[in-house]
Amino acid sequence: MPLIKKRQLENWLQLSGEERERFVEALPAKQEEIENLFDYLDRRLKDESCVHNLRFTMQFLMEKRLNMPKVMSWLNENGGYCDCEVLENIEKQWFLAFDEKD
Repeated sequence: MPLIKKRQLENWLQLSGEERERFVEALPAKQEEIENLFDYLDRRLKDESCVHNLRFTMQFLMEKRLNMPKVMSWLNENGGYCDCEVLENIEKQWFLAFDEKD
């Protein structure tokens, strides 16, 4: 399964219905699980500073029993090299893409 490039999130509105389906199918976890990761990181980083690694992300993935190598690879491919970068580089583009109204 190919890795998703950040530019695909940025170009979400330009994807056709079939391309959108392939994009969602290629995600490393369900859409809701990825959004739950963002919420988890928001809560954790509110109380503690990012130490520029993926410790909270890894905790979440272990707690939820998600495919850690697959999700971590996807996050890295999209600019999420630490917890704060997951929020800064991925979350914003994610919600720009998925919050659009059809």
